[in-house]
Amino acid sequence: MGFADIIFLFYIILGILGLYLLWQWLLGYIIHLDVAPEKRGLITLVVVMLAGLIWLSYAFKLNHWRQTTTPSPVTASNPDSILAEDVLNQPVENLTEEQKLARFEQENFPDLYDNRTALYRDIRGLDEFFIKIKQFAPSVPKQIPLLNRIYQLRQDTHKRYSQRYLEVSQQLRNFWVHYSTGNSEDALQKFQPVVARLIKTIQQTRGDDLDNQGKQEQSIIEAMRVAETMLKSNKLPTAQQGLTSYKLDNRQRIMDWLDKNGSSNVVESLTMLTNQRAHIFQQIQTVKNYIQRYPDLPLGRTLQLWQNALQHNLYAEYRLLYAVEIPASLQQLGVDLPPKQSAHLDATLEVQIPNILKFVNDMVTQAEEAYAPTAPKVNGR
Repeated sequence: MGFADIIFLFYIILGILGLYLLWQWLLGYIIHLDVAPEKRGLITLVVVMLAGLIWLSYAFKLNHWRQTTTPSPVTASNPDSILAEDVLNQPVENLTEEQKLARFEQENFPDLYDNRTALYRDIRGLDEFFIKIKQFAPSVPKQIPLLNRIYQLRQDTHKRYSQRYLEVSQQLRNFWVHYSTGNSEDALQKFQPVVARLIKTIQQTRGDDLDNQGKQEQSIIEAMRVAETMLKSNKLPTAQQGLTSYKLDNRQRIMDWLDKNGSSNVVESLTMLTNQRAHIFQQIQTVKNYIQRYPDLPLGRTLQLWQNALQHNLYAEYRLLYAVEIPASLQQLGVDLPPKQSAHLDATLEVQIPNILKFVNDMVTQAEEAYAPTAPKVNGR
């Protein structure tokens, strides 16, 4: 207990005692005043409460001072956590048992310490990634299948890493107990060959993750290939494919990313499609109004052509946004993109944009040129 803790404890004790003595004194003093008996207790309570509030306010300030002046002890969040940077400069009596072991390991088995530290940091990095991807995934619902695949692969890695870290730490703690309680020279001699095996098993475990990294990269490549296939085909998807338009907030998130990282050509194309869609909506509503006004006119085909143009406009936007959302999402999560396939997707996007826009414009032109006059009837024929 430090000096600040002692001051704070005395303040609490003396404050409680002082409030009690104030209560007793007021009860004795107030009977000499010209106050109705039924009000004496209430007045005493009010005065003591006011004094108590003042006491509490200073108690909070004193506690804040105590926390800021008392040095935080160097402790581990779990028994196997890694040394803080300044532990080597701390007196032994200030260290926990785990920190004493970690310092001994760093001084006597630096290679083991470095490898175990690297493994620990990998585990912590995965923990942070899991939190990040869970928070991020709801904002990109169309990428959830890909993100789920990446999540599961990294969960497998986390499980293997955690198991290996626990096994190594158990070996280390077992040695430490016998080193501390038995013949230290004997324990040290027997542990020397174990150290080499532990280092090797850590390196193998981290090396084995290359397989999962390859699977992750393949999953990303497959998603990019799907996006490329969609860019190359203007055929509308079937209802069974379950494709839906991007919501405004999803679309805006992609546009914000494009403004910083993407192609100006893609941004301009998406803006053009948005303006075109507003025109299509207006024309559809106008045709519907005319159908109500002139039910005898053959306007059904015209309406169908405008609605078809709308569907192609929405699908064109979907394909562009989807192709951009894959690298945008992965970049925001800190997931490495396969360079070759990523560059290929970018190139496909640039090449296909003119074809996509031309096709949509052709659909609009068909709707605008929907008028097909019929020959007038002559002599009742």
